[in-house]
Amino acid sequence: MRVGFIGLGNMGLGMARNLVKAGFETFVRDLRQAAVDELVAAGATAAGSSAEVARDADLICVAVFTSEQIRQVVLGSEDEPGVLAGARPGSVVALHSTIEPAVVAEVAGAAAELGVQVIDVAMTGGGDVAAADGTLTFLVGGDEAAVALARPALAAMSRSIHHVGGLGSGVTAKIVSNFLLDGTIALVREALRIAESGGIPESRILEIVGDGGVGSSWVSNNWPRIRTQEAEHWDGARGVVAMWHKDVKLAHSLARANGVHAPVLGFLVSDIAPEITDRGLTV
Repeated sequence: MRVGFIGLGNMGLGMARNLVKAGFETFVRDLRQAAVDELVAAGATAAGSSAEVARDADLICVAVFTSEQIRQVVLGSEDEPGVLAGARPGSVVALHSTIEPAVVAEVAGAAAELGVQVIDVAMTGGGDVAAADGTLTFLVGGDEAAVALARPALAAMSRSIHHVGGLGSGVTAKIVSNFLLDGTIALVREALRIAESGGIPESRILEIVGDGGVGSSWVSNNWPRIRTQEAEHWDGARGVVAMWHKDVKLAHSLARANGVHAPVLGFLVSDIAPEITDRGLTV
């Protein structure tokens, strides 16, 4: 199988490297030349455009940040041909980005007119470390045959693959998972403030809760790492604050689109998100 990979960022770089390690002929594209050069040195082939990546690939993986970037990369424009300008009938496009299910459907509709299938392959399980180690968990939505074609390459980048259901179900599962994480972050953050206002230091309340406390969670157990070891990633367009804001908005949009009453989520979007943007996630 020949695999194209577009988007060699924090996640994509490690994922593409694992494809090369596994012996897949891999074609790569990124706006950052240094990332492309690193993959070429590892054995990949550089492509000059998204269309060129797709031209020689059976599977095209796309790992960019936003819905608009997905549209630019896959659908393309007059100035920059996209994946569909080069993809052959029978090939599969795997969207790794956490985006609205409606955008997945939009891209899949355009691809279907050309005989190209789209699957959504959301990523979870440990961030860029897991991407580099090949231990991601993939949440996949799409046609069974398309998923089967992609599975060998997906297996080279992950420890487990969950075919959730039809198109859009993979990214839906990721949005739900992220909402659980984001809501817990907000709860832990406020609980620690309340504890400190009552004279209990943060480290002490985390120790107490972590010792079999019913309020214990992955977030509370990993709070020191979240606060300190990843501090350099909190800001910026791709930082944790931006990711948090993006995730709760995606969950809120999905709930509204499906007519789900979600007052806690509404509160996070309307009250907590602006505060986080202004004051920082861990203030």
